[in-house]
Amino acid sequence: METKEGSGGDDDPDFELIRPEDFLPPQPFPADARRMGVDRYTGGDGAFLAMAAALDGRKTSHRVFALVLLIFVITPVALSLWQLFR
Repeated sequence: METKEGSGGDDDPDFELIRPEDFLPPQPFPADARRMGVDRYTGGDGAFLAMAAALDGRKTSHRVFALVLLIFVITPVALSLWQLFR
């Protein structure tokens, strides 16, 4: 929030200007995803990306969860390729 001094019209000259960004939640997305226009409201993909961006690689539980997510994503692809080339 910005502080504006001496703008007049208010009893207290030190009042805060509120911007719309002050009410929005912080963006957990990487910069490249934000450039593409992906946010948490972009369907299931945006929510999935927000959850993955919130993982911390230094925590063991987050690494295990990321591995489980990777298995869930790769398994259908691998099964489809198995059926295609069998």
